[in-house]
Amino acid sequence: MSVHTESRFVPAPPHMLFDLVADVERYPAFLPMWKAARIRKRESGAVYYTEQRVGIGPINERFTTRTVLGRPAWIEVTSSDRLFREFFIRWHFAPAEGGCRVGVELCWQVRSRLLQQAIDLVLPKTTGAMIGAFEHEAKRGMILQRAYAT
Repeated sequence: MSVHTESRFVPAPPHMLFDLVADVERYPAFLPMWKAARIRKRESGAVYYTEQRVGIGPINERFTTRTVLGRPAWIEVTSSDRLFREFFIRWHFAPAEGGCRVGVELCWQVRSRLLQQAIDLVLPKTTGAMIGAFEHEAKRGMILQRAYAT
């Protein structure tokens, strides 16, 4: 199993980052790897199931996930999809002066050895870019909020 963790300060309120990460259906609009994402079922206000499609170059995969929202501090995403032997993502959102400390832990093992090698090469490099995309989207949201407030 492969594991990657990353943490960074983002100059946006924790609730805004939490809401962005929780809003999986918006991912294709601002996350480069996400081709499609939709919520298939809601179990409660804090649990939902999704179908997602991600792709980089020739690799294009569909998978399903279960997301649990621990508002406002954490989000856990798991998958028992046949693509994976194991899949787990945990996001953390901690208030910090002037913004938020965002952390993400990814654990994955896919059934295909070749796909595992490709993901092992790509995912650690793209995690920072993903957090950066959430940061950019949060800043864009704050600018829009200020524009509508005036």
